[in-house]
Amino acid sequence: MTKLLQFLSTPFPRPQRTRKNLLYVVLVGIGSSFFILLYNPFNIQNQTGEWWLKLVIFSLGLVFILAIWLIEWVFPALVPRLFKQWNLGKAILWYTWVILFVGFVMFVYKNLLGGFQAFTSREFLLVSGRVFVIGITVSFVVLGIWQYINQRKIALVSSQETYTITAQNGKAVQFIPQDILYIQSDDNYVDIHYLARGERQKEVLRSSLKNIETQIVNPLSPIIRCHRQYLINLERFHIAKMTTRAMTLTLKDYEDEVPVSKKYIPELKQQLSTRP
Repeated sequence: MTKLLQFLSTPFPRPQRTRKNLLYVVLVGIGSSFFILLYNPFNIQNQTGEWWLKLVIFSLGLVFILAIWLIEWVFPALVPRLFKQWNLGKAILWYTWVILFVGFVMFVYKNLLGGFQAFTSREFLLVSGRVFVIGITVSFVVLGIWQYINQRKIALVSSQETYTITAQNGKAVQFIPQDILYIQSDDNYVDIHYLARGERQKEVLRSSLKNIETQIVNPLSPIIRCHRQYLINLERFHIAKMTTRAMTLTLKDYEDEVPVSKKYIPELKQQLSTRP
Protein backbone atom coordinates (compact mmCIF):
# COMPACT_ATOMS: atom_id res chain seq x y z
CA MET A 1 0.00 0.00 0.00
CA THR A 2 2.87 2.37 0.82
CA LYS A 3 4.47 1.78 -2.59
CA LEU A 4 1.11 2.37 -4.30
CA LEU A 5 0.62 5.67 -2.48
CA GLN A 6 4.18 6.65 -3.33
CA PHE A 7 3.54 5.75 -6.96
CA LEU A 8 0.34 7.82 -7.04
CA SER A 9 2.10 10.80 -5.45
CA THR A 10 4.79 11.03 -8.12
CA PRO A 11 4.69 14.25 -10.20
CA PHE A 12 2.83 14.09 -13.48
CA PRO A 13 2.55 16.53 -16.42
CA ARG A 14 -0.29 18.99 -15.90
CA PRO A 15 -3.22 19.15 -18.35
CA GLN A 16 -2.19 21.23 -21.35
CA ARG A 17 -4.84 23.83 -22.23
CA THR A 18 -3.42 25.13 -25.47
CA ARG A 19 -5.07 26.26 -28.70
CA LYS A 20 -3.60 23.20 -30.38
CA ASN A 21 -5.29 20.85 -27.90
CA LEU A 22 -8.54 22.79 -28.20
CA LEU A 23 -8.36 22.28 -31.97
CA TYR A 24 -7.95 18.53 -31.37
CA VAL A 25 -11.07 18.55 -29.19
CA VAL A 26 -13.03 20.35 -31.93
CA LEU A 27 -11.86 17.85 -34.56
CA VAL A 28 -12.77 14.90 -32.32
CA GLY A 29 -16.21 16.40 -31.64
CA ILE A 30 -16.94 17.00 -35.31
CA GLY A 31 -15.60 13.54 -36.17
CA SER A 32 -17.91 12.05 -33.53
CA SER A 33 -20.88 13.81 -35.11
CA PHE A 34 -20.13 12.29 -38.51
CA PHE A 35 -19.63 8.89 -36.85
CA ILE A 36 -23.06 9.12 -35.21
CA LEU A 37 -24.71 10.06 -38.50
CA LEU A 38 -23.03 7.25 -40.41
CA TYR A 39 -23.21 4.35 -37.91
CA ASN A 40 -26.16 5.25 -35.65
CA PRO A 41 -24.72 4.12 -32.28
CA PHE A 42 -26.92 4.07 -29.16
CA ASN A 43 -30.02 3.80 -31.43
CA ILE A 44 -29.64 7.45 -32.44
CA GLN A 45 -31.36 7.43 -35.82
CA ASN A 46 -33.13 9.86 -38.12
CA GLN A 47 -36.11 7.66 -38.99
CA THR A 48 -38.03 10.47 -40.71
CA GLY A 49 -35.21 11.49 -43.03
CA GLU A 50 -35.84 15.19 -42.44
CA TRP A 51 -32.69 17.29 -42.88
CA TRP A 52 -33.10 19.33 -39.69
CA LEU A 53 -33.05 16.13 -37.59
CA LYS A 54 -29.64 15.39 -39.03
CA LEU A 55 -28.52 18.76 -37.68
CA VAL A 56 -29.93 17.85 -34.26
CA ILE A 57 -28.01 14.56 -34.28
CA PHE A 58 -24.89 16.34 -35.54
CA SER A 59 -25.20 18.68 -32.54
CA LEU A 60 -24.18 15.79 -30.25
CA GLY A 61 -20.59 16.34 -31.32
CA LEU A 62 -20.92 20.06 -30.61
CA VAL A 63 -22.25 19.26 -27.13
CA PHE A 64 -19.19 17.04 -26.63
CA ILE A 65 -16.93 19.98 -27.56
CA LEU A 66 -18.80 22.28 -25.17
CA ALA A 67 -18.57 19.75 -22.31
CA ILE A 68 -14.81 19.29 -22.77
CA TRP A 69 -14.31 23.06 -23.00
CA LEU A 70 -16.22 23.64 -19.76
CA ILE A 71 -14.45 20.93 -17.77
CA GLU A 72 -10.93 21.33 -19.20
CA TRP A 73 -10.71 25.09 -19.76
CA VAL A 74 -13.35 26.94 -17.70
CA PHE A 75 -13.33 24.83 -14.50
CA PRO A 76 -9.50 24.94 -14.02
CA ALA A 77 -9.57 28.71 -14.48
CA LEU A 78 -12.09 28.97 -11.63
CA VAL A 79 -10.14 26.73 -9.20
CA PRO A 80 -6.44 27.02 -10.17
CA ARG A 81 -5.26 25.87 -6.73
CA LEU A 82 -6.57 22.39 -7.46
CA PHE A 83 -3.92 21.96 -10.16
CA LYS A 84 -0.90 22.87 -8.05
CA GLN A 85 1.48 20.07 -7.05
CA TRP A 86 -0.01 17.90 -9.80
CA ASN A 87 0.67 14.16 -9.48
CA LEU A 88 -0.40 10.82 -10.94
CA GLY A 89 -3.17 10.25 -8.37
CA LYS A 90 -4.73 13.63 -9.11
CA ALA A 91 -4.43 12.98 -12.84
CA ILE A 92 -6.29 9.65 -12.54
CA LEU A 93 -9.12 11.21 -10.53
CA TRP A 94 -9.24 14.23 -12.82
CA TYR A 95 -9.55 12.30 -16.08
CA THR A 96 -12.07 9.95 -14.49
CA TRP A 97 -14.10 13.02 -13.57
CA VAL A 98 -13.71 14.40 -17.11
CA ILE A 99 -15.01 11.12 -18.61
CA LEU A 100 -17.89 11.02 -16.10
CA PHE A 101 -18.85 14.65 -16.71
CA VAL A 102 -18.79 14.33 -20.50
CA GLY A 103 -20.76 11.06 -20.28
CA PHE A 104 -23.32 12.74 -18.02
CA VAL A 105 -23.75 15.70 -20.39
CA MET A 106 -24.11 13.45 -23.42
CA PHE A 107 -26.58 11.16 -21.62
CA VAL A 108 -28.78 14.07 -20.52
CA TYR A 109 -28.65 15.70 -23.96
CA LYS A 110 -29.56 12.42 -25.69
CA ASN A 111 -32.58 12.04 -23.41
CA LEU A 112 -33.46 15.69 -23.94
CA LEU A 113 -33.65 15.05 -27.67
CA GLY A 114 -36.02 12.15 -26.98
CA GLY A 115 -38.18 14.17 -24.64
CA PHE A 116 -36.99 12.05 -21.68
CA GLN A 117 -39.48 9.36 -22.75
CA ALA A 118 -37.06 6.50 -22.01
CA PHE A 119 -35.36 8.19 -19.07
CA THR A 120 -35.39 6.45 -15.70
CA SER A 121 -33.41 7.07 -12.51
CA ARG A 122 -32.21 3.46 -12.56
CA GLU A 123 -30.85 3.81 -16.08
CA PHE A 124 -29.13 7.05 -15.12
CA LEU A 125 -27.42 5.47 -12.09
CA LEU A 126 -26.37 2.40 -14.09
CA VAL A 127 -24.92 4.50 -16.90
CA SER A 128 -23.14 6.80 -14.43
CA GLY A 129 -21.72 3.82 -12.54
CA ARG A 130 -20.46 2.15 -15.71
CA VAL A 131 -18.90 5.37 -16.99
CA PHE A 132 -17.18 5.96 -13.62
CA VAL A 133 -15.74 2.42 -13.45
CA ILE A 134 -14.61 2.59 -17.08
CA GLY A 135 -13.17 6.07 -16.54
CA ILE A 136 -11.09 5.25 -13.45
CA THR A 137 -9.93 1.92 -14.92
CA VAL A 138 -8.90 3.41 -18.24
CA SER A 139 -7.28 6.42 -16.55
CA PHE A 140 -5.29 4.25 -14.13
CA VAL A 141 -4.12 1.80 -16.78
CA VAL A 142 -3.39 4.32 -19.53
CA LEU A 143 -1.77 6.96 -17.31
CA GLY A 144 0.12 4.33 -15.32
CA ILE A 145 1.58 2.76 -18.45
CA TRP A 146 2.33 6.19 -19.91
CA GLN A 147 4.15 7.16 -16.73
CA TYR A 148 6.18 3.95 -16.72
CA ILE A 149 7.23 4.38 -20.36
CA ASN A 150 8.03 8.08 -19.96
CA GLN A 151 9.78 8.04 -16.57
CA ARG A 152 12.71 10.13 -17.81
CA LYS A 153 10.38 12.77 -19.26
CA ILE A 154 8.30 12.87 -16.06
CA ALA A 155 11.47 13.04 -13.99
CA LEU A 156 12.35 16.20 -15.94
CA VAL A 157 8.86 17.58 -15.23
CA SER A 158 9.35 16.76 -11.55
CA SER A 159 12.66 18.62 -11.38
CA GLN A 160 11.09 21.73 -12.94
CA GLU A 161 7.98 21.83 -10.75
CA THR A 162 7.78 24.43 -7.99
CA TYR A 163 7.63 22.80 -4.56
CA THR A 164 6.42 24.57 -1.43
CA ILE A 165 8.51 23.57 1.58
CA THR A 166 6.95 24.32 4.95
CA ALA A 167 9.15 24.51 8.06
CA GLN A 168 7.99 23.30 11.44
CA ASN A 169 7.44 26.89 12.58
CA GLY A 170 5.06 27.46 9.66
CA LYS A 171 7.43 29.40 7.41
CA ALA A 172 6.96 28.40 3.77
CA VAL A 173 9.39 28.82 0.88
CA GLN A 174 9.24 27.71 -2.74
CA PHE A 175 11.94 25.92 -4.69
CA ILE A 176 12.41 24.26 -8.03
CA PRO A 177 14.23 20.96 -7.27
CA GLN A 178 16.70 21.36 -10.11
CA ASP A 179 17.90 24.64 -8.51
CA ILE A 180 18.68 22.97 -5.19
CA LEU A 181 22.32 21.96 -4.67
CA TYR A 182 22.01 20.15 -1.36
CA ILE A 183 20.27 20.39 2.01
CA GLN A 184 22.21 19.99 5.25
CA SER A 185 20.85 19.32 8.71
CA ASP A 186 22.25 21.51 11.49
CA ASP A 187 20.73 20.56 14.85
CA ASN A 188 17.16 21.98 14.77
CA TYR A 189 17.72 23.79 11.48
CA VAL A 190 18.38 22.91 7.87
CA ASP A 191 20.52 24.85 5.40
CA ILE A 192 19.17 24.75 1.85
CA HIS A 193 21.92 25.54 -0.65
CA TYR A 194 20.51 26.53 -4.03
CA LEU A 195 21.01 28.62 -7.15
CA ALA A 196 18.96 31.72 -7.91
CA ARG A 197 19.53 33.34 -11.30
CA GLY A 198 22.89 31.60 -11.46
CA GLU A 199 24.03 32.88 -8.05
CA ARG A 200 24.56 30.56 -5.11
CA GLN A 201 22.25 31.23 -2.14
CA LYS A 202 21.40 29.67 1.23
CA GLU A 203 18.04 29.49 3.02
CA VAL A 204 17.90 28.51 6.69
CA LEU A 205 14.72 26.90 8.01
CA ARG A 206 13.82 25.73 11.48
CA SER A 207 12.98 22.12 10.63
CA SER A 208 14.17 18.56 10.77
CA LEU A 209 15.73 17.04 7.66
CA LYS A 210 13.04 14.33 7.73
CA ASN A 211 10.30 16.97 7.48
CA ILE A 212 11.96 18.45 4.39
CA GLU A 213 12.52 15.00 2.90
CA THR A 214 8.83 14.07 3.07
CA GLN A 215 7.92 17.22 1.13
CA ILE A 216 10.46 17.21 -1.68
CA VAL A 217 11.73 13.64 -2.17
CA ASN A 218 9.80 11.23 -4.40
CA PRO A 219 10.74 8.39 -6.79
CA LEU A 220 11.25 10.76 -9.74
CA SER A 221 12.79 13.70 -7.91
CA PRO A 222 16.50 14.47 -8.37
CA ILE A 223 16.70 15.06 -4.60
CA ILE A 224 17.83 12.01 -2.65
CA ARG A 225 19.14 11.23 0.83
CA CYS A 226 22.77 10.17 1.09
CA HIS A 227 23.46 10.66 4.80
CA ARG A 228 21.56 11.30 8.01
CA GLN A 229 22.54 14.97 7.68
CA TYR A 230 22.30 15.44 3.91
CA LEU A 231 19.90 15.48 1.01
CA ILE A 232 21.56 16.08 -2.36
CA ASN A 233 20.59 16.87 -5.92
CA LEU A 234 21.94 13.95 -7.97
CA GLU A 235 22.40 16.21 -10.98
CA ARG A 236 24.83 18.42 -9.08
CA PHE A 237 27.31 15.89 -7.67
CA HIS A 238 29.96 13.45 -8.80
CA ILE A 239 31.97 10.82 -6.94
CA ALA A 240 35.19 12.21 -5.45
CA LYS A 241 36.42 9.26 -3.40
CA MET A 242 35.14 5.75 -3.01
CA THR A 243 36.17 2.57 -1.22
CA THR A 244 34.20 -0.53 -0.34
CA ARG A 245 33.02 1.11 2.88
CA ALA A 246 33.09 4.83 2.23
CA MET A 247 32.15 7.35 -0.41
CA THR A 248 32.57 11.10 -0.70
CA LEU A 249 30.76 13.29 -3.21
CA THR A 250 31.88 16.65 -4.58
CA LEU A 251 29.56 19.43 -5.70
CA LYS A 252 30.14 20.20 -9.37
CA ASP A 253 31.81 23.59 -9.98
CA TYR A 254 32.37 24.01 -6.24
CA GLU A 255 34.55 22.51 -3.52
CA ASP A 256 31.80 21.30 -1.17
CA GLU A 257 32.19 17.68 -0.13
CA VAL A 258 29.36 15.53 1.18
CA PRO A 259 29.80 12.15 2.90
CA VAL A 260 27.69 9.12 1.97
CA SER A 261 26.55 6.68 4.62
CA LYS A 262 27.41 3.04 4.03
CA LYS A 263 23.79 1.96 3.50
CA TYR A 264 23.32 4.54 0.72
CA ILE A 265 26.51 3.70 -1.19
CA PRO A 266 25.06 0.99 -3.53
CA GLU A 267 22.14 3.19 -4.65
CA LEU A 268 24.27 6.32 -5.05
CA LYS A 269 26.93 4.41 -6.95
CA GLN A 270 24.32 3.08 -9.38
CA GLN A 271 22.55 6.43 -9.75
CA LEU A 272 25.67 8.49 -10.32
CA SER A 273 27.29 5.98 -12.67
CA THR A 274 24.38 6.37 -15.12
CA ARG A 275 24.56 10.19 -15.12
CA PRO A 276 27.02 12.36 -17.05
